[in-house]
Amino acid sequence: MTLKAITLTLAALLAAGAVRAGEADWAEYDFERWYAGAQASVMLPQGGSGARRLGGGTARLGYYAGDFLAAEASVSCMEDAAGLGLRGLWHWWGYEKFDPFFTFGANGLIEGQYGPSAGWGCFWHFGDTWSARFDAEATLGLDGRAEMAYTLSLGVQYAF
Repeated sequence: MTLKAITLTLAALLAAGAVRAGEADWAEYDFERWYAGAQASVMLPQGGSGARRLGGGTARLGYYAGDFLAAEASVSCMEDAAGLGLRGLWHWWGYEKFDPFFTFGANGLIEGQYGPSAGWGCFWHFGDTWSARFDAEATLGLDGRAEMAYTLSLGVQYAF
């Protein structure tokens, strides 16, 4: 299955979810578990032919399923490529000012590197809503263009 097919499948699922969301009773919905963020990112591919460093930005949207586990989607705009990511985020311990976490999931550039990913990161919480966020992630290359791609990101996150 190519990244294009995965992207189209995700778009169809989001469209179906949007129709369902229009029917929801929003007065009873818990928005306090959602978060959004923006980060500056740099990708460092290792091995393979045509691998070069890419810089750009990443936007994230996530939902906390519990106190320690969140699911998030990301969209990256790197110099000459766009990317998508789906991941889980697991906190080592609960909410503190310094808050480390692990990530696991999959990343991919449209027409480029894609594969499973894992990483770690940390938050520095300024309060209940705003936080600084740092991520370091490795993506295993399944398409043969690069053996691994390492991504470093730094930015802010807002919790609703």
